[in-house]
Amino acid sequence: MLWLAVLLGVLIGVIGFGAIYQTLATRRDRHRFLPPGKLIEIEGSHWHYQIVGDGSPTVIVDSGAGGPHLDWQLVQPEVAKFTRVLTYDRAGYGWSDLSSEPRTAEQVVSELRQLLQKAEIEPPYVLVGMSLSGLFSRFFAYHYPEEVAGMVLVDVAHERMYEETPVEWVELNKRLEGLLTHVVPMMGRTGLLRLLVTFDALPLAAGLSQKFPPSMRPLAKALYSQTQFGITFAQESAAVSVSMNQAEQARQTKSFPDIPLLVLSAGKPNFDITQEVLEKLQELHADLASESSQGIHIVAHESGHAIQLDEPELVIDAIRQVVEKVRYGNTP
Repeated sequence: MLWLAVLLGVLIGVIGFGAIYQTLATRRDRHRFLPPGKLIEIEGSHWHYQIVGDGSPTVIVDSGAGGPHLDWQLVQPEVAKFTRVLTYDRAGYGWSDLSSEPRTAEQVVSELRQLLQKAEIEPPYVLVGMSLSGLFSRFFAYHYPEEVAGMVLVDVAHERMYEETPVEWVELNKRLEGLLTHVVPMMGRTGLLRLLVTFDALPLAAGLSQKFPPSMRPLAKALYSQTQFGITFAQESAAVSVSMNQAEQARQTKSFPDIPLLVLSAGKPNFDITQEVLEKLQELHADLASESSQGIHIVAHESGHAIQLDEPELVIDAIRQVVEKVRYGNTP
């Protein structure tokens, strides 16, 4: 009993020290890394967005789960050479405030439209969605087709993904979602997430940060280590199934606009993606391309899931193609 009490005391002490360290380190990062874009207040919350370039249509870029706007820093400067492009941090990521609202497709799209209106970014837009945010981009287009002129989808989630992929993979992903919902926020609050990210001991974060230029890696690690990052990542993980259902319902009841649409698929397995799962996901992406008569499906054979970091030139070219079709039709 004495040893148990000692161990419990040590554990409480370690957790307490970790929580204090996390608070101080997060505060330090906030002073060390200032927002590169603008902060705008919407209903009492601050949102961070960055606009570069000139021209029309404006490209609106959204990241995957856990992704701040930093994920597009290899793409954004090149797109800015031929049109205006906006990247932003969804609520709880980067320099945007946390939200208590469920992180569903419906909620995210509502918040994005408020940001665009408050920042006076007029439609029509070319939407670019990656991974989870592909559900958000398509939900936007179903409900506000008059505001969407074109779209690029980058290895996105599909609303029937869990129905048409191997059961073993689906069960693994759902277990991971449950684990992330409960464990990641605790890791964030106690500094464990920061420790793992700092020493590249978290495979996903390490894999992403290594794709950035060396000068950007300290900032990437700081953003992944934030307390609010762990909370938001868990919120989005908990809402994945709801977002899928919302996208499915919109697809069944509304028409997708007949717009230039390019859908990119990863060509290399990575993490828990086997070749069998990869090929099924590619089939689902081809299905998304068929939603528009102008849809094109492309497989990025040398890229894993994060195509915008593995082969950014493919994403840049896809955006350029869609922008030119919007401007000039099929004969730029």
